[in-house]
Amino acid sequence: MEQLKTCLCCGGTHFQLYLHAKDSYSNASFDIVKCVSCGFVFTNPRPDINGIAQYYTSPDYMSHNSHGKGLVQSIYRYARKYMMRKKLSLIQEISGKQQDFSLLDFGCGTGDFLGYVKQHHIFAEGVEPDQHAREIARSVNNVDTYSIEDSANIEPGKFDVITLWHVLEHVHELHPQIEYFNKWLKKGGILLIAVPNIESYDAKKYDKYWDALDVPRHIYHFSPKNIKQIVSQHNFVFVQQYPLLLDAFYISMRSEWHKGTGKFLSFLKAILTGLNSNLNARKTLNYSSLIYVFKKS
Repeated sequence: MEQLKTCLCCGGTHFQLYLHAKDSYSNASFDIVKCVSCGFVFTNPRPDINGIAQYYTSPDYMSHNSHGKGLVQSIYRYARKYMMRKKLSLIQEISGKQQDFSLLDFGCGTGDFLGYVKQHHIFAEGVEPDQHAREIARSVNNVDTYSIEDSANIEPGKFDVITLWHVLEHVHELHPQIEYFNKWLKKGGILLIAVPNIESYDAKKYDKYWDALDVPRHIYHFSPKNIKQIVSQHNFVFVQQYPLLLDAFYISMRSEWHKGTGKFLSFLKAILTGLNSNLNARKTLNYSSLIYVFKKS
């Protein structure tokens, strides 16, 4: 375990306990703290970069299990296919290009999104730390990927767009990695980061049971204010943010499971909570998850 002594957002050194949360797979408990100076919320202490791997090995952990069987996995895959179309459409709108540009998906998992992107005449590669996921990306989706170690050798200015879909909250070397994003992007390149929002309605409703806490895999719990502060330290300019509306329903359903609610009732409650979360966010802009668009300055 390692303990952060300094806030990665503002450099502050005084933290207060935010809450205790339990890993829903290993049942281990972890502290989440909040920086007194800037309000940044993060898991502390946390497993170090070598010790974190064991927390990704549960067969129930679905980030790399997109080809499994069962009702939940089927719904998950259907939602992913819908979101792949929405994500690509958003990227094309922001970049101003329909095709013939280059994209890097950081934390690409099994490469499902990249495989879809390549079908639209877009040069697409990925970075993925898990070797098994990289093998699936190659064999199933015909996608070339880099390991974290190999990604350090990506040539500067190679990509027009870099995307992270629920990945930045996992990254131990936060500031060095964002610096790499700046290096890999062309001048005026676009960085899209999607992360859960610790200030959302469903985050506050479910508290320690909120599925998007996902300790210890999620080591940061971003608010809109804090993620903008962190990324802007690396010569990026914030452009716009967009909601991920489906996340409120999916996260609420899994949060109900963590509370011990039955599967059918969890589904019904998730519909209600998801609606309330999205309706509340129409006023506050604090959607369950948000896509942040930054431009390399």
